[in-house]
Amino acid sequence: MKFSKDLIIYKTDTIKSAMIKIKRNGSRTIIVLDKKIKNKLLGTLSEGDIQRALINNADVLEKIGKFYNKNPKKIFIKNIKNIKLKKMFIDNQIGLTPVVDSKNKLKKIITWNDIFTYNEKFDLKDIDVVIMAGGKGKRLKPLTEVLPKPLVPINGKPMLEHIIENFSFFNFLNFHLILNHQANLIKSYFSSKKRGYEINFFKEPGILGTVGGLAHLKKIKSRNFILTNCDTLFKIDYQKLYDSHISNKNQITIVVAKKTHEFPYGSCKINSKRLISLKEKPKFNFIANTGLYLLRKDIIKLIDKGKKVEMTELISKCLKQKIKIGVYEINSNQWTDLGQLSYFRKAIKEI
Repeated sequence: MKFSKDLIIYKTDTIKSAMIKIKRNGSRTIIVLDKKIKNKLLGTLSEGDIQRALINNADVLEKIGKFYNKNPKKIFIKNIKNIKLKKMFIDNQIGLTPVVDSKNKLKKIITWNDIFTYNEKFDLKDIDVVIMAGGKGKRLKPLTEVLPKPLVPINGKPMLEHIIENFSFFNFLNFHLILNHQANLIKSYFSSKKRGYEINFFKEPGILGTVGGLAHLKKIKSRNFILTNCDTLFKIDYQKLYDSHISNKNQITIVVAKKTHEFPYGSCKINSKRLISLKEKPKFNFIANTGLYLLRKDIIKLIDKGKKVEMTELISKCLKQKIKIGVYEINSNQWTDLGQLSYFRKAIKEI
């Protein structure tokens, strides 16, 4: 069975040749095969694997043998009919996956473009994405004592770059970064990158809260736009989110997730000085705001220009004016808060 030369590589090939092929195939990953045993799968090599190698001073002319993932996600061909491929690709944010037989021989390569056919392509290229990236990242200290939060690396790549690439999988092409703290450093990093999308950089004139900067942003063209933080990563189908926002005629859609919190102590219910009941480490269920929104552009008019405005204030103002606000619920495992140190460390293992 023959495969596209840009989708396969051998462990004796160089990092440079892998980089060229990955750029050509557009899947951010390449399949590593054994040169001696025909079509035997050895693993995969991703852009992230290459970046980690280069950060550790590997030369681009080194062979990839030391750097590829020897335990990749794969599908056994006998199970392929039972796997929800679209969900697998979205949940794992992968560009391709190998399909093998019982002898671990490559039978097929499924790419993102194979899964999402022409009629199902995400029609989001004209939807603007605004990313609030001006905070100091106090929750991530000491990591943010040198670098601004958006540039804190996760497996060799800045947090914000992971987030933008996550959006670019869904064909978003227009990004706006609202900056403040160490704005020039963030702008310098992204300005030096070759990319297939556009970034508009805007530095706030002052500390304007989570949405105050929107009032100064003049380059949003789409009637509805995405608003998100620079420290939240999502594994969701953005097309479904957008379709829900439009079909429900929402002016704001808030992405929410069910969360469970375990109170770390015994909870006492008392009446005066008498104990009524004692419950050991009770669990509470609640609906959390994930920090991802879809908004009508008209909403920006409600933000007072030059003033510090938090998202909670804007939402309260909209509720008072009877503006329709909907919610779009996702599973808690589809949302990662990179802004908290404990979750950040967990993300390093998962991404």
